[in-house]
Amino acid sequence: MEIDQCLLESLPLGQRQRLVKRMRCEQIKAYYEREKAFQKQEGFLKKLKHGKNQKVHFNLADMIQDAIIHHDDKEALRLLKEGADPHTAVSSGGSLLHLCARYDNAFIAEILIDRGVNVNHQDEDFWTPMHIACACDNPDIVLLLVLAGANVLLQDVNGNIPLDYAVEGTESSSILLTYLDENGVDLTSLRQMKLQRPLSMLTDVKHFLSGGGNVDEKNDEGVTLLHMACASGYKEVVSLLLEHGGDLNIADNQYWTPLHLAAKYGQTNLVKLLLMHQANPNLLNCNEEKPSDIAASEFIEEMLLKAEVAWEERVKERLSVPAVASEEPYEEILHDLPALSSKLSPLVLPIAKQDSMLEKDIMFKDATKGLCKRQSQDSIPENATVNDPSKPEQVKLMPPAPSDDLATLSELNDGTLLYEIQKRFGNNQIYTFIGDILLLVNPFKELPIYSTMVSQLYLSSTGQPCSTLPPHIFSCAERAFHRLFQEQRPQCFILSGERGSGKSEASKQILRHLTCRSGSSRPVFDSKFKHVMSILEAFGHAKTTLNDLSSCFIKYFELQFCERRKHLTGARIYTYMLEKSRLVSQPVGQSNFLIFYLLMDGLSAEEKYGLHLHNLCEHR
Repeated sequence: MEIDQCLLESLPLGQRQRLVKRMRCEQIKAYYEREKAFQKQEGFLKKLKHGKNQKVHFNLADMIQDAIIHHDDKEALRLLKEGADPHTAVSSGGSLLHLCARYDNAFIAEILIDRGVNVNHQDEDFWTPMHIACACDNPDIVLLLVLAGANVLLQDVNGNIPLDYAVEGTESSSILLTYLDENGVDLTSLRQMKLQRPLSMLTDVKHFLSGGGNVDEKNDEGVTLLHMACASGYKEVVSLLLEHGGDLNIADNQYWTPLHLAAKYGQTNLVKLLLMHQANPNLLNCNEEKPSDIAASEFIEEMLLKAEVAWEERVKERLSVPAVASEEPYEEILHDLPALSSKLSPLVLPIAKQDSMLEKDIMFKDATKGLCKRQSQDSIPENATVNDPSKPEQVKLMPPAPSDDLATLSELNDGTLLYEIQKRFGNNQIYTFIGDILLLVNPFKELPIYSTMVSQLYLSSTGQPCSTLPPHIFSCAERAFHRLFQEQRPQCFILSGERGSGKSEASKQILRHLTCRSGSSRPVFDSKFKHVMSILEAFGHAKTTLNDLSSCFIKYFELQFCERRKHLTGARIYTYMLEKSRLVSQPVGQSNFLIFYLLMDGLSAEEKYGLHLHNLCEHR
């Protein structure tokens, strides 16, 4: 199973890790099957004798790596004494010194250096131990490597030196800057060194074009020279390719254009250059993303959004004047100033290096404090809430006010009602009674008024609204609960409003409060409701101009209570008037049902290729 690199980089971190984990499991399974078949063919399959203890033996190389990671210096010294090779290579192509730099094991690093381990050894990404020590901000390792004669000017696969990975103001950065200053290396010379790679590519491209080469020639992945230059930020190379008629909107096998890559990797000058040459900012890649959707900075995103509007207007009016050239001049980020090399171009860690460091932090819990939080946040949906038992729930309810019930006002007209509603909305008082009707104004933001503690505050023995609490959806739910048993007849909520007014979220809050009445079975109901809502949202919700998760059907919830215990015992959900026309035609700026995009995201690159699903725009 092979995954395209561009597709892998475009995935969210959590999804990418799950995909890589699945690939590894498939590789292990294939390896196991191969070994099993091999043993049967060779006749090496032996039956284990009952009652005999089986001893597991690990290689010295694996044991010393584990000892370095866990700072078991005594065990590491014993293994070296027993013959463990100090020049052992790790899985990434690095040395044990790389491992010491990653986990800040200065003691074993010094031992390895004394035993002749190369301090300038580079792994598969051309990272030296100094690169890793700076990226992890381990100043003890940095100082040790400097004293051991490490070359601090070696470049990795992205053309970055160790100083590029050291955060400005840290001890690691200070050590390197002091060392460079003592050896007569200034920032200007660093800049000249970093320009060697683009100059080398510029020379190669000139030679290629002078020999009659095709400026839009693609490799096996559909990548052209313009793609490479835009991703790397080589402005002179891009200008040369454009002068020779390079296609601005050419796409690779994953439908990534040069503008996509320039935006993704923060190449501000190249984004401006491509737009001035009338590159199309509305093209979509394999993930249905425009360049503005993956922009590395807000400035680039703003520039691209303006270009999108200008492009659409030009298409409508059929103007031949370059739209972007008529815009106000874009602010340029000059890459030729004598500044730190980390400021010359946006720092983008190789994807393998990001995942490798993050996975190791997750595997070894003693080192998880740095990056685990980022991984967990990536795998949680945007609208989900995480309940931390160690952190008290935040509650912020406004005190009761005379305007809580607009029906009690002395003057009732359009102006008075709008004024009171606007004033309450400005104070985050989104709920207002009008007699028996509860008015909700959607705030389009999260407010600390829906926690379990708030729900408990609105519980009562009579169902009458508490005079010390403001209007709330929980109050209506509590009143309906008591009337259900007092009047011995079903109660009903009717949620009315235009699309995007918050009807679906209001129904969730009603269900949430009523499940408080389900006794010990509340966790079961909560879990089932969440699962059901996820399915309904996938098959019945779509992206609209007002809401990314807009309902396209009518839901009718029926809750069933035990009359004797007054506990929730069951629920039914009926659906009506599904907007089936959306399957074949969607309004401008809106999407099809979310399930199709979820299915698309779950496919591997091979599955998409086999099903001819290269671009969603090719299908309805």
